[in-house]
Amino acid sequence: MRSFKNKLILLFCISPLISYALGNRDGKSNNQSLTNWVDPFIGAEIGNTLPGPQLPFGLVRLGPDIATPNNTTGYRSDKPIRGFSHNHLSGTGGGARYGNVMIIPGIGAINLNPMPTKYNEYAKPGFYTVTLHDKAGDVQCELTASNRVGMHRYTFFKLKSDETLLLNYSQQDTIHANILLDASSIINMVEAEQTENIDGNIRIVSDSQIEGFAAFKGGWGGENPYKVYFVATFDRPFYSYGTWKNDIIFKNVSSQSGTNIGAFAGFVLKQKEEIQIKVAISYVSLENAQTNIKEVSGWYFDKVRNCANKVWNDYLNLIEVEGGSPEMKTVFYTALYHTFSMPSYMGIDDENPKWKSGKPHFWDFYTLWDTYRTVMPLYTLIKPEKQSAIVQCLLDIYKHKGWLPDAWTAGDYAYVQGGTSADVVIADAVLKGLKGFDIKEAYEAIKKNTDSMSDNPYKYGRYQAEYSKLGYLSSNIKNGSSRTLEYAYDDYCIAQVARVLGKSDDYHKYLKQSYNSLNLFNPDTKFFWSKDTTGKWVPGFSPTFRRPDYWNGPYFYEGTPWNYSTYFPHDMKLLISKHGENSNFVAFLDTLFNGKHYEMGNEPGFLTPYLYHYAGRPDKSLKQVRELLGDYKVGRLGLPGQDDSGAMSAWYIFGSMGFFPVAGQDVYLIGSPLFSKSTVKLDSGKTFTIIAKNTNNQNLYVQSAKLNGKKWDKCWFRHKDIINGGELVLEMGTIPSEWGTNVPPPSISDLK
Repeated sequence: MRSFKNKLILLFCISPLISYALGNRDGKSNNQSLTNWVDPFIGAEIGNTLPGPQLPFGLVRLGPDIATPNNTTGYRSDKPIRGFSHNHLSGTGGGARYGNVMIIPGIGAINLNPMPTKYNEYAKPGFYTVTLHDKAGDVQCELTASNRVGMHRYTFFKLKSDETLLLNYSQQDTIHANILLDASSIINMVEAEQTENIDGNIRIVSDSQIEGFAAFKGGWGGENPYKVYFVATFDRPFYSYGTWKNDIIFKNVSSQSGTNIGAFAGFVLKQKEEIQIKVAISYVSLENAQTNIKEVSGWYFDKVRNCANKVWNDYLNLIEVEGGSPEMKTVFYTALYHTFSMPSYMGIDDENPKWKSGKPHFWDFYTLWDTYRTVMPLYTLIKPEKQSAIVQCLLDIYKHKGWLPDAWTAGDYAYVQGGTSADVVIADAVLKGLKGFDIKEAYEAIKKNTDSMSDNPYKYGRYQAEYSKLGYLSSNIKNGSSRTLEYAYDDYCIAQVARVLGKSDDYHKYLKQSYNSLNLFNPDTKFFWSKDTTGKWVPGFSPTFRRPDYWNGPYFYEGTPWNYSTYFPHDMKLLISKHGENSNFVAFLDTLFNGKHYEMGNEPGFLTPYLYHYAGRPDKSLKQVRELLGDYKVGRLGLPGQDDSGAMSAWYIFGSMGFFPVAGQDVYLIGSPLFSKSTVKLDSGKTFTIIAKNTNNQNLYVQSAKLNGKKWDKCWFRHKDIINGGELVLEMGTIPSEWGTNVPPPSISDLK
């Protein structure tokens, strides 16, 4: 039973192991309880978001796992929960990873694959609970987490009526409870790329502790073998114990090795009696796991939960919104919560299993192709020290492995989805003045992407030989057309860093390469398409061309020619001129949206709704963005696509505040705020505030604007205009106005 009398104060809140994860700038807690607005179940189905507890950038991502077949998060609302494992992804697609070190509570006979029903499921940041019911009895399951420790509390009881589920029980009833620890557990999607358990060892080392490791390979991104070490400590001694291997149970046997292994502990309890467990994991060693478990001292579940709530409140208070409906606030703060779910911060050396360098390290960039567009520009605004650490990590990977990653998971390269997206991340950081990394080393790293041929461009670098020779990637290269468009923009970003460093020759060289996109622009159709190696158009063009397995190309990655038809963000003025004039391009965009060709659920289209800005019709951008913001809702189906490490959520955050970043540039496009006031707390201690007067469902058009007290007729502004604090005031109305129509956002053509 719970007792907090004469106990030491929990040390978790001041643990040096998580001080970096907390990131609280002044050490003071904000007063506003914004976690009350968060619903971790938003997007759990379509968005693949994780409902379980974690801290921002936490190494432990604890959560419920259903019986096979799983989703990528291990969870689905309509399937029985098998147990609760300690590492997950959030928002991702592809083949699943992780789902390791699973705790399975139960009553009665040992059951390795239980199929209970569930009720009373509930979650808030840092907390998850559900009650599991089967014929033998019920278990109330409660989970919380610190940075490297998952904490469990299980309360066991039997019901007098299986039909009513009323808590009508006798204190005299005896319950034979058991806790299983599955060392070999994985998230198994069956039909997708699979993770495989390849080795392991589990040992019952005392009457209250189990420890060991398990090794895995596979899943999305390649084999990427890794080991996860664990220590599980119970708050009371076992009544009985045993292990299993290959589904055969061995009572009173304290260790097993190999694959498909686990251990169990039995207890004799009274009704409503509870068991608490702390589980620490490490990707480096058992010794590290034993150190990590000290992050939480004592058995103060509620204090750990409250501390997690405080950490999340501090993060959520980085942006305050006023006005809007309760639903909008719930969607907003849940979106902000989701943006901090990945990547995992592994510390400085202590949880990097590959090398020691004194640099911060992260796992699960899943992937930069997703996050460079929205998530990382958001970090640069509200968590610049975290974004600086991410850039340092990318450069550290380059230093030790030879190439910048696009995706980095389980301590190794995963698949490149588009171009060399780290080029955009680094240019964005340089142009916005982010500190804490060596800009010359960063330039060396991105320059290698465009100057050198990768030996494995499926995982890092580029198909540079053909790209340099032809000025595009041919139909011989999978996703060759979309890669060409991305390589070209990457070259633009590299040119901008060269410009900052005063490397004039490099600047002009890479700027010229950034126009390679036009080699695949067909002036007759006004679409980008594919050519063979002789320069001839590939037959079979259609604006809606897509194979059923659209992620495999052959010409465009995860999209149609419509989806990529406007991807020339560095010189929209020139692209518009290819359509003839502004009105033609506006009509082209109208056809894209009105013809239902636009897909909000994938990252290449994130900037597209704002492109009317470049053609002198920001009012049309505001209308499209407002409509798309309406696709975000409360509920488990509340996201319009996979969240992809918070990328989809960050799009909503910017859009609902009323401005949007052009990633890789220092430009923001002004939108149509949902909230009457949004306050962004900057690293300097100052704030950038967006005030939208009279904003509502009808008043979605900007009539006039002031930026930092001055009349502002542009539909865009630069990072320097807000980073030292400021205020954007928008007067909203029901009809389009002339505001923002005369000075479009900058393009390279404007500089010539």
